Amino acid sequence: MNKLVNNRNLEEILLETSPTLILLPKLELLINKEEPTLEDVLKICSHDKGLFEKLTRRSGSGTNQEDFARDILFKKGLGFLKSLAIRTMNQEIFDLPLGLNGMSTQQLKRRSILLARFLKRFADDLRFEPDHLYMAGLLYNFSYVSYEQLIKTGRFTEESFSEVRTETVKITSETLQKFGFGSCIIPILEDSVLDIEQTRNPCEQALLRIANNILAITEQNNFTVGRKTPVNQKMLEVTGYSEKEILNLLKELSRNYKGTSAVWSK
Repeated sequence: MNKLVNNRNLEEILLETSPTLILLPKLELLINKEEPTLEDVLKICSHDKGLFEKLTRRSGSGTNQEDFARDILFKKGLGFLKSLAIRTMNQEIFDLPLGLNGMSTQQLKRRSILLARFLKRFADDLRFEPDHLYMAGLLYNFSYVSYEQLIKTGRFTEESFSEVRTETVKITSETLQKFGFGSCIIPILEDSVLDIEQTRNPCEQALLRIANNILAITEQNNFTVGRKTPVNQKMLEVTGYSEKEILNLLKELSRNYKGTSAVWSK
């Protein structure tokens, strides 16, 4: 097995292909700052010229950086900018250059957005912030993107994700941590390859594993979530929720899925 000896290549790839992903931790720090200034927002806006153009286009604004920054700081708020960034990121980060194992970009994006919305709906019962749960669900399968990108660069030669999954998850987690991601996101991603008893957040892990498996099955067999959809009973016991609750929520979210045009935080 050819294994990756360092994660620099992945870091460089993501800096090039996913500028909004790199921006989000910086934006989170700014949101948590007691009194953000215009200069702070301008610094965020100037992070990447192409990204700034994407954000202003998505917001319906064709203005310059300073006017856009003033609009964000004094009118629409940093939460609005974060929403724009998330929706823009969803158009960037799921691009699969090779399309191996029957997985497509659209398929992966849809599943990831559904997982994000699914996990966030349990925020009242879990110990993490709703937005952090959303991001943990969104990035739960992101290591698959890393896998295809690393094959494309020649650092991996295997075409079976299962053979290099543990190594790819490790590299992906380390790279995201370098960019500033933390909270529940990194532990959930790191623990996704462990037995449920070994994980730091078993309820969150079990919910994601149940939902991810169900969505994968429905994708492969081209049917919708329903009463006959198989649910892992061991994982179900860990969550404390009923099979009906989980299936009904997944069914609702799948039926109402509208891609990234919907407001991300709902």
